[in-house]
Amino acid sequence: MAKGRPRKTGVKRTKSGQISRAASAYNENADAIALRMRVFGLTEKEARDQKAATYVGRLCLAGMRGTTDGITRDQYDAAMSFREAYENFQRAVKSPNALATGTGGASGAEGPGYEQWCQNAIRKWDRIQQAVQTEQGYHEHRGSNMWAALDYLVSRDEQHPHMVGDLRLALNAIGHLLGMIPRPKRVAVGNAKAA
Repeated sequence: MAKGRPRKTGVKRTKSGQISRAASAYNENADAIALRMRVFGLTEKEARDQKAATYVGRLCLAGMRGTTDGITRDQYDAAMSFREAYENFQRAVKSPNALATGTGGASGAEGPGYEQWCQNAIRKWDRIQQAVQTEQGYHEHRGSNMWAALDYLVSRDEQHPHMVGDLRLALNAIGHLLGMIPRPKRVAVGNAKAA
């Protein structure tokens, strides 16, 4: 009886018997992971996390670590919803930038439900803008610039640590609107009883 080629010893295999490439894939990006760890002060686990690729993601990782300079997971989800809503709005109105990058609405996706999708995308973006603008208008937030924080930190992915507080306020407003973050109970000043 003829035998096949002898198997290599000490090699991990998949259930089907093929040589596993998981170990080589894990080590494939070791230089990039080490660079993220050194530059951003992340642990290896955090550096391998997909969130570490963006500034808002790194803020979320810092928040999960329990530091006060980060954001919560709900705020991170609100930031991703903001980004998605903005991109959908750009596609719906067929902005030149959305068309130039190939993500525009005219890419053959126009079908029976396309017009309704565009109306929903525009309506959602308008609601998000209104929520942020309302939060911006509160007396205690008048010195904040939430729009700049959303633009620079979420849309442009730039690092501006002095804007993180304004970003939290904007993301809370978006999270409240979308039902991701529970609304806090506001105490009316005139209704408080004197002790």
